[in-house]
Amino acid sequence: MLTTPASESAAREWFDRMNAELQSLNHEASQYAWDLSIQDPEEPHGESTVDGLVQLAQRKARWLEQVCAEGSHYRQYGWPYDRAYYLLCRGSRNSRQELREMARLFSFVQRIYTETEICLPAKHRCSAMLLWSDTFVRYPEHATARLDLTSVAPLPAEVLRKRSSEREMRPRELACFHGEPDLERIMLGEDRVGPQVCHGAISEETVLQWAWESWRMAVGPPMRQPYGRLIELMNAGCLRGANQRDVGECWREELEIPDLRQLVDRLWQDVKPFYQKLHAVVRHFVRRKHPESASLVGDDGLIPAHLLGGMWSHSWTGYARSILPHPVDIDRRFHRANWTAIDLVRRAEDLYASLGLERMSETFWNRSVIGNEAVVKCHGTAANMYAPSDYRMIVCPPKDDGATLQDYYVTVHEMGHIVYYMEAGKQPTIFQDGTSAAFQEAFGDAMFLAAVTPQHLVRLSLLDSKHMAPEIDEYDGFGGIADHSTLNSFDYAFLLRIALTKVPTIPFEYLMDVYRWDLFDGSVDYDQDPNRYFWYLLEGEQGIRAPSVAPRDALFDAGAGFHLSDNTPFVRYFLASFLSYQIYEGLCKGSLYGTVRENPINEIPMPLHRCDLYGSKKAGKLLRKALAPGASVHWTTVLEQLTGEADISAASMLKYYAPLIDFLDRFIDEHQLVVGWTD
Repeated sequence: MLTTPASESAAREWFDRMNAELQSLNHEASQYAWDLSIQDPEEPHGESTVDGLVQLAQRKARWLEQVCAEGSHYRQYGWPYDRAYYLLCRGSRNSRQELREMARLFSFVQRIYTETEICLPAKHRCSAMLLWSDTFVRYPEHATARLDLTSVAPLPAEVLRKRSSEREMRPRELACFHGEPDLERIMLGEDRVGPQVCHGAISEETVLQWAWESWRMAVGPPMRQPYGRLIELMNAGCLRGANQRDVGECWREELEIPDLRQLVDRLWQDVKPFYQKLHAVVRHFVRRKHPESASLVGDDGLIPAHLLGGMWSHSWTGYARSILPHPVDIDRRFHRANWTAIDLVRRAEDLYASLGLERMSETFWNRSVIGNEAVVKCHGTAANMYAPSDYRMIVCPPKDDGATLQDYYVTVHEMGHIVYYMEAGKQPTIFQDGTSAAFQEAFGDAMFLAAVTPQHLVRLSLLDSKHMAPEIDEYDGFGGIADHSTLNSFDYAFLLRIALTKVPTIPFEYLMDVYRWDLFDGSVDYDQDPNRYFWYLLEGEQGIRAPSVAPRDALFDAGAGFHLSDNTPFVRYFLASFLSYQIYEGLCKGSLYGTVRENPINEIPMPLHRCDLYGSKKAGKLLRKALAPGASVHWTTVLEQLTGEADISAASMLKYYAPLIDFLDRFIDEHQLVVGWTD
C-alpha cells in the first residue's frame, strides 16, 4: 500500500512521543518498586505509597487507552509501528476503581508474605510439644497472636487440648523469623538460624516440620480470600482489554507462543524421566537420613515435602555428599573463600566483561544495594530505572558467614538482567526489555553455567587444577565411571551438585502456573478446592506429600511462595530452565567455531559442562548481536541467532547431564530402586 510522506511523518511522531512518555512512566514505576524493595522493614507501608502506585496505574491506564487508539492508525506502515503497537497494547484493561482495589489487595498479600514473622519465646525451652504450643505469629503492624493450629493438626490431640486451656498471652521477648530468608535457611539445612529455634535436644525432622508447617499456617489463610477477589479483578481486566477469557491467557500471550500449554507439557514430559531418577536416588537417602520418618515415605513413593530441602522441596543439595561423597566440596570451598557481597559482584562483572560486554556503570556502583542491608525482601533483584546508565542490583548474602554458591548464582543471574538491559538500552523504550521474559531469565542462567565450569572454578581459586585431569584409577562410585579418558570423580560430584539445585525447580515452576491457570479459567472451583487441587498436582507431578496426613482444605499453601504474592508468572522461569542450556551450548559452539549452525565438524569436543566461555570474544560478539535488538524482534529470531534452532528443547539440558544420567542408571540398577511414585 502506498503512503504519503505526511502519514509516515505522523506515524514517526506518534512513535517518538509514545516512547518518551513510556520512558517517564516506566521510570516512575521503577522508582516505586525500588523504594519498596529497600525500605526499612520496621517502617510500615504508608498510605501515600499505595496511593501513589494506584494513581500511577490509573494514569498509565488512561494513557494506554489514548495512545493505543492513536497507534491503531499507524500499524499499516509495518515495522516498527506494528511491533510497538502489539507490545504496548496487548494485555488487560481494568477500570480505575478496579485498579485501586487491586493495588490495595496486592499490597496486603505482599505485606503478609514479606513482613509476617514466626516467633518463639526468647528463652524457649525445647521439646516437640513446647515448640508448637509456644509458637506465635507477628503480622504486619506488629499484631501478634498464637499460631492457630485448628486448620491443620500435625500434633497429637493432647497437645491441642493443653494449648486451648492456656491463657492467650505472649512473652515480653520473642525471637522472630521471616519466611525469607530465615525459615528458608532452616529448610536448606543451614546452621545460621536453626540453633536459635531450639536450645535443647530435638530432632532435625521436628524443626523442619515446624518451619515448613508454621509458615503455611501463618500466611496462607489470610491470603486466601483476597486472592480469590484478585482473580475476579484480573480476569475482568483481561476480558475487557484483549478480549482474552482469563488472566492466564493474558500471561501466556506475553510469551508469543500460540500453543504454550502444549509446549510446557511436552517439555516437562521430556525431562520428567531424569527428574524421577533423581527423585528415586534421593528418596533412598531420605530414608537413611531420617529413619524416624521412614514410614512417611510409604509404598506410594511420595517424599514428605519438608525432608527434601527448601521451603518448596526445590533444592536437594543437602543430599549431594551422601549420594556421591568427594574430597572437594564446592560449597565449603565457597564458604572458606569468604567472599563478600562486593567480591561476588566484581567476579560476576569480570565474567561478562571477559566476553567483551560492558562493565557496570558508575551509577550502578553508587545506587545498588550490595551487602546485607536492611532490605525487606532481601530478594536478589535487578532494576532498569529507565534513566541514562541507571541500572541497579540488590545482592544480600548472609553478613557474617561468607558467600555461598547459591549467592554466586543469584549475582550472576541478576547481572545477566542488567547486561541485557544495557545491550538493548539503545533501542526505543518500548523495545528495551528482552525479546521475552523467558529470555531475560535464561540469559543469566546460561552465564551461570559458564561461571561454574571446572576451568573457571580453577581460575577463581576454588578448585585445584589436578581435578581437571583424568584419574588413573577407576573411580568406584557405585558402579564406576564410564568415560575414564575424559571425566573424573569431581565431574560426577559436580554435575550431581548442580542437578540437585536446578532440576527439582523445574516441576515446581511448571506446577505453579498450571495451578494458577486452572484457577483463572475456572477449571477448579476456587471457593471449594484450591488447596486440594494444589496437592493433587504436587503429589502427581512433583512426587511430594505434606508432612502430616491431616486435611489441608482450609489452608492456601500456594500463598506461602513469593511469586504468588508478587503476582509473577512462573512459566517464564520454566522455559528459561530449558533455554539456558540451549543458549550455553550455542555459545560454546560459537566460541569454538564462530558459528552455531549444526554440521558434522562443529560438535563440541568435550563434555558440555566443561566448555569454558571465559574470555571468548566470539561468544561475546554473538551475544551482543542477539541481545541488542531487545524486544524489537520475535524470540525465535534470537533463539536462532544463539543456537541455530527456532524451537525450545530439552536436548541441551539432557546433553549437559548425560554423564550424571548414566551414573544414576547404574546406581538405580545396583540398589534395585523403584523409579516413580503413585499419587
